[in-house]
Amino acid sequence: MFSSDQIDGRDVRLLRIKNAGQLDVALEGGADSPLGKLVVSSVYEGGAADKHGGVVPGDELMAVNGKILIDATLAEGQNSLARAWNSGGDWIDVVIAVSPPKDYEDEV
Repeated sequence: MFSSDQIDGRDVRLLRIKNAGQLDVALEGGADSPLGKLVVSSVYEGGAADKHGGVVPGDELMAVNGKILIDATLAEGQNSLARAWNSGGDWIDVVIAVSPPKDYEDEV
C-alpha cells in the first residue's frame, strides 16, 4: 500500500473506527500546504474518533478505506473522510502515522 520511503522510521497504524454518530475530526494542511501532508488538527470530545482513542492531534492521515491520501489536498482529504464516513458501513479503516511525542508543552 505504501512505499518503504513513506513509512520508514514512522509508527504507522491501521485503525478501525466504529461508524456511530459523528466522526468529529478536523484536518489541516494537505500536499499543497506548507505542512506538505494532511494532519489531524482536532479530535472533538464525544465523537467516534475520540471514543476510539487512537487518533490525536498531530497525527498524519495517510489513507481512508484503502484510498491513499499522501499527496491529497486538504479538500480531497476532507471529502474522502466524509465519503467514507457517510458510505453506510459499520466501520471505516484509517491509516495514520502517529505524531512523535514532544519534549515540551504548547501552553504554559
